[in-house]
Amino acid sequence: MGNELDSINTKNWVTKSNELIESTYKLSLQEQRILLVMASKVQPSDETLKTYRFRARDFIEIIGNSKKTGFYSYLREIVNGLQTKVLTIKKDGKQRNYSWVITSIYEDNEGYITLQFHPELKGFFLELKDKFTSYQLENVVRLNSVYSIRIYELLKQYERIRKRKLTLMELRTFLGIEPTKYKQYGHLKSKVLLVAQKEVNNNTDINFEFNEIKTGRKVTSIEFIIRSNIHHIEEAVPDDVDLEEEEQLLLFDDLQTQLSNLGVTVEKINWLISEFPEDQIRRNIDYVQARKGISRKAGYTVKAIQLDYALSTEKECSDKILLDPVEEAVRQFINENVPKKKVKRVEHLPIYMLRQPAINFFSKYVSEEEATMIWELRQEEIYNEISKKSKNMMSNK
Repeated sequence: MGNELDSINTKNWVTKSNELIESTYKLSLQEQRILLVMASKVQPSDETLKTYRFRARDFIEIIGNSKKTGFYSYLREIVNGLQTKVLTIKKDGKQRNYSWVITSIYEDNEGYITLQFHPELKGFFLELKDKFTSYQLENVVRLNSVYSIRIYELLKQYERIRKRKLTLMELRTFLGIEPTKYKQYGHLKSKVLLVAQKEVNNNTDINFEFNEIKTGRKVTSIEFIIRSNIHHIEEAVPDDVDLEEEEQLLLFDDLQTQLSNLGVTVEKINWLISEFPEDQIRRNIDYVQARKGISRKAGYTVKAIQLDYALSTEKECSDKILLDPVEEAVRQFINENVPKKKVKRVEHLPIYMLRQPAINFFSKYVSEEEATMIWELRQEEIYNEISKKSKNMMSNK
């Protein structure tokens, strides 16, 4: 372990597997922020989870001095306590417990902190090809509730789907809320949901509303409606930039930063920059950013650069506008299952028999995971629309 210091840059990206986002753990706000800073240092090119050494005062700026006095000793307690915190993953009928960190050192004389994720967590941060979620660190370090951070991640995971439905039991489990805490829904709503809604909507790149779903008179599930909020963050320039930060800024700066902010993956970014002229990429980035109502900006951006939408006339552009892939998939599937001509009688398939055909069809437009999410969230809407349109095709004779 060397003596090099790692900087904290809130523009860095945090990338986690969806399995980790949906796992069970309970951390304080300060512990959560420390782990998020560590996660923001992990790079896609890393082969192992590295050891990081930070200035204590840099962490104090991120965490905040809630005690006002003796904060260095408080920070030391947090760092040491992280080694006792456990992450629980339930999979295939088994429950696995993991330690968050394997190395935790606080250097009193120098005011440095040394931390390393446990090697067993490698699969949750590295070599992620699908089923992962990415966001910039600045989105979460501004949140003042640990529940707000967890809700942000759970909704960010479904940003492209735009909806997420969770039972109250699932929500409590994901958030690590003990059975004896917020037992009444009214308390959960006021202390957790409304607080998270205000913080997430005002401070992150998404915003959400939620609907209460009742069984009888009792609220049993929450449906979240998720929207992108791309203009929330004021651009900030770091005061001190060391060599490592310069490399990070170069990696995501200018073209790369703009494409990343539109959701384009690192692999696609590298391919676009190598295949297309800079001016073509720039004008199409501007073109996409100026358009409204595009929920799947990443795919649309890649297509726009490929076909150079920005160079076309306004009429030609309108002819080429792609429908939202999710809405296009739903619309096409509904049309495929409606009679093409007048019929005397309509045979209605049970809703469960539409499930697999729907997922297979949606997979032509989005990933299989997203296709399953679409069906789970919108199956009743799809079934009712097919029934309605089929009824309209019945002959009056």
